[in-house]
Amino acid sequence: MQETITVELVEVAPFKALAVRTGMSPDHSGTRIAWSKLIEQVPLDDARLTPTTSAYVFIPQEQWGKEVDTLWVGLAVSEFGEVPDGIETLEVCGGLCACAHVHGDEAQMWRVYESLFAWLEESPDYKLDKREGILGMETVPLEPLNSLTIPYATVETFDFKMLYPVIKKSSL
Repeated sequence: MQETITVELVEVAPFKALAVRTGMSPDHSGTRIAWSKLIEQVPLDDARLTPTTSAYVFIPQEQWGKEVDTLWVGLAVSEFGEVPDGIETLEVCGGLCACAHVHGDEAQMWRVYESLFAWLEESPDYKLDKREGILGMETVPLEPLNSLTIPYATVETFDFKMLYPVIKKSSL
């Protein structure tokens, strides 16, 4: 049975994140390597972390429509404090986002991406906010299984939420 794919609009509060930059790789190992580097420098018991149950994969939205080649893997923080070497600070502006939940195998994940972008294409009111500096994000649950800790090829069930900032079509 194929899960129904729902796209909705949600409001995301602005927040700060400490993150590690990575690139895209055919084996999708970049996000896993970035996660390892991040938690070496910012462990999950770091006092700066906000009470959250997710890590984030950030995508510069201006890359959609061409090749996505830069990502960040990060954790939300209440303050930046002293920033370790190799870690970058990100300020996520929040706002209205198109949201879809992925829960299923890799084929289902790609169906959700297709559905979300089709929804944006067909929306009479909203479009992806591709202005420079705007970050889309995917939330990756840390429990019961953090998929950033296992090789991509062995992930049986992808479970994350897509949150991509949108603007009114009449805005630009």
